[in-house]
Amino acid sequence: MFASCIPRPRDVTLRWLRLCGIIAITMAGLAIFFWTRRGIFDHLELAFFSAAIVLIAMQLTFVQTSKPVLARFPALLSFLVSLPLAVRLLSTPTNVPYGAVIVGCAGVATMTGLVLMEMLLGHAYLTAAKMTISPFQRMNFTFAGVLGLRMFFALCAILMQPRWPIELFWPREGLLVGTRWLVGLLLPCVFVYMTHDCIKRRSTQSATGILYVTGVVIFIGEMIALYLTRETGLPF
Repeated sequence: MFASCIPRPRDVTLRWLRLCGIIAITMAGLAIFFWTRRGIFDHLELAFFSAAIVLIAMQLTFVQTSKPVLARFPALLSFLVSLPLAVRLLSTPTNVPYGAVIVGCAGVATMTGLVLMEMLLGHAYLTAAKMTISPFQRMNFTFAGVLGLRMFFALCAILMQPRWPIELFWPREGLLVGTRWLVGLLLPCVFVYMTHDCIKRRSTQSATGILYVTGVVIFIGEMIALYLTRETGLPF
């Protein structure tokens, strides 16, 4: 949902915007399915789920009726609504700042969503001959900026960890932290630059191919980051 707000609405195809909503509502449906399997009913969590579903449905409705500008507002709101829900579902330690957990959840959601939708935007160029290169550039610049923020907050998490010590953290989680940095943060920097170079040359197919690989390493890195955030409450 956040990714759908980045390009100018008139610069991308309605099919791509519709795909953003379809993927979001599918993921929300899967989340609700696994939430119901827990056997614990929480009215506040249900309210957050309901609000997110309604907002995603509004985004799809506006896109379907060719009003992509209006679709940006419910899309952004649905992203914001999902963050406190993610914090509640993650069950992080209670002795860490709430803001740190929010940043961690927002980072995981933003990174995975951006790389997936940027890759699908590259696919859209195969059939949308009139689409300019501007939305692809904007998506990649945004992705690079978010990646830089993720590196900053991951470094902050390492520096903050002694303040909220976890017994045997480095002996148990040190390998995961190293993998998180190498696979999930440093390696994507190389791929983001390669993608930027391809986009600059208007080679959208090459950029899309690179984004396939970028998506794999990002998903690995963010899965590790989500685990570390759940264990520590810090934005790894």
